[in-house]
Amino acid sequence: MPTCQSCGKKWTWGQTIRTIFRLKCTYCGKRQYESASSRKKSGLFALIPLLILPLNVWLDLSIGTALIFIVILSTIIIALIPFNLELSNEEEPYI
Repeated sequence: MPTCQSCGKKWTWGQTIRTIFRLKCTYCGKRQYESASSRKKSGLFALIPLLILPLNVWLDLSIGTALIFIVILSTIIIALIPFNLELSNEEEPYI
């Protein structure tokens, strides 16, 4: 779970999901930023649903089945974001 870099409090899974788009600490109110390494990991997770497309062709799945897999994978990825999120006090550039 992410920890606020300003006050040092650890966020819960629910707090992280609620503040995922604004990343403002619910304890101290300070703005937090996703670290560069965390953004790289998140980018890799975002590519996983795209693997369904070649799998769909290879296994000859219907479009409905592929959409169900994409929805399930996307839900799992969103649920796992709080476990991979690392916070920073300032916005870090990609290096």
